[in-house]
Amino acid sequence: MTALEALRAVFRAWEANDPDALGELFCEDGVYLDPLKEAPLRGRAAVIDGNRSAMAAIADLVITERSAVNDGDIAVVEGEFASRLAGSDQRFDFPFAAVAEMRDGRIMRLAEYFDTQPLRP
Repeated sequence: MTALEALRAVFRAWEANDPDALGELFCEDGVYLDPLKEAPLRGRAAVIDGNRSAMAAIADLVITERSAVNDGDIAVVEGEFASRLAGSDQRFDFPFAAVAEMRDGRIMRLAEYFDTQPLRP
């Protein structure tokens, strides 16, 4: 799997609300960096457990890719995350950039970048 294919699989896992599928994309010691998390998620189990409640908190998610670059074991995607908060009509939308670094066909490091200020109550 290329880094770009891995990022696209990450997006599909989020859209499907499937933390187990997300975790399977990572190396056993992979790291997931998300500005809404207090600390990096380290290890496949932490990636799964650390994203389960976040995935459950959103509905009708569509991730739109705007631009992408793949260079060897690294890919960068700029896109739009469009969803609503589960159980409400409140939108949860934001532009983002994501970087994936691969090792042996799995994600060793995934970093997401987006402005969290508009997402705070």
